[in-house]
Amino acid sequence: MKLVLTADSLIDGTGAKPVKNGALVINNGRITRVTTVDKLERDSGKGVQTIHVKGGTIMPGFVEAHSHMHCSAEEEAYEHTMNDTDQVLLMRAVKAQREALLSGVTTTRDLGSKNNIAFPVKKAIEDGVIPGPRLLVVGTPITTTGGHCHMFGTEADTAEDVVAALRHQVKLGADYIKMMSTGGGFTPRTNVRRAQYPAETLAAAVKDAERMGVRVAAHCHGTEGVKNCVKAGIHNLIHSTWVSANPDEIYDYDPRTADEMAKKGLWVDPTLAFDFIWQDKGIPVKQTDKTVLRSDPDRRYEILKDMWDRGVKFVTGIDSGMAHVGFGDFAYTPQVMVEKAGFPVMDTLVSSTKTTADCLGVLDETGTLEPGKAADAIIVNGDPLKNIRVLHKVDTVVARGKVVKQGGKALV
Repeated sequence: MKLVLTADSLIDGTGAKPVKNGALVINNGRITRVTTVDKLERDSGKGVQTIHVKGGTIMPGFVEAHSHMHCSAEEEAYEHTMNDTDQVLLMRAVKAQREALLSGVTTTRDLGSKNNIAFPVKKAIEDGVIPGPRLLVVGTPITTTGGHCHMFGTEADTAEDVVAALRHQVKLGADYIKMMSTGGGFTPRTNVRRAQYPAETLAAAVKDAERMGVRVAAHCHGTEGVKNCVKAGIHNLIHSTWVSANPDEIYDYDPRTADEMAKKGLWVDPTLAFDFIWQDKGIPVKQTDKTVLRSDPDRRYEILKDMWDRGVKFVTGIDSGMAHVGFGDFAYTPQVMVEKAGFPVMDTLVSSTKTTADCLGVLDETGTLEPGKAADAIIVNGDPLKNIRVLHKVDTVVARGKVVKQGGKALV
């Protein structure tokens, strides 16, 4: 059956001007036309399902670069990860994928889960056993012995061990590789300020990954770890928080390294909505231990805006699964990009769709509304160019041509 979406406006994700009274024509799961309502004569009639949202905007589905689907997103997320059986973790992951899909996320990357969770969930979605977005997985993250996320990662200390671990994940079917360049706040007894791997080890991973046709993402909070990632050519920096090695300071931003990021074309997932989500949900933040991640949100937004102005490519990740960060919370990311960091609205929408799809290596398939691409589309209630918060109000979701939400109601 042919499917036609119509609304007051259509934003195709390329950065082009919105199409007034836009229409999207879908056939056999693919986009066949991007047009206007007054030109739909040959795409109407018997055998055509039409969905119209008055006052709405048609957009590409959101692309989420940073999820941990086996984590609970509850206050006890760490305890759950440590103590839940694999069966419970698997059920959490299935629930998470449905929540993400219904929030408008039609493509997502799980950025670190146990192998016996990540790969079965991906296959179940592909086979239509469970609902979910297009799912890319890294399998287990690669970390040092006792390093960040060691409880569900592969521990590897030397360059040789890292390359062996990387090859194993690719053999299992990993779409991307995840490494831990610094410690992290989720894992006790790791240091967010200091590097876990030297640049040479990261570079060895990049070289071998590229040989096998995959990219590498790396968690990096401390400036030391950020610089190592940039020197090594890590394709996708996660957080890039610029945390100072000095425990009496919070940040140690280096604009020259940011320039190098832009020059090399590296993507950055700053997970910039994390603090705002806690604030918006009324969650108190305790910052007492100088070895853990502390923050100054206003200064962080200033740093990110400077990086943006220098040409750094930002992608949209929310770190869902961590405490209080839900799998349906994606819209907080573009909201904070616009309202707090001061990014242009249309550019933010492009980052949330096209740019992130490019980073994940799936831009030929999704990320924009163009003929020939998979029909991954949403309709939001309102105009995000006038109010970015309407991205929280997703009326309709179409994933690979299938309507999974309509009129705000789940169909899966």
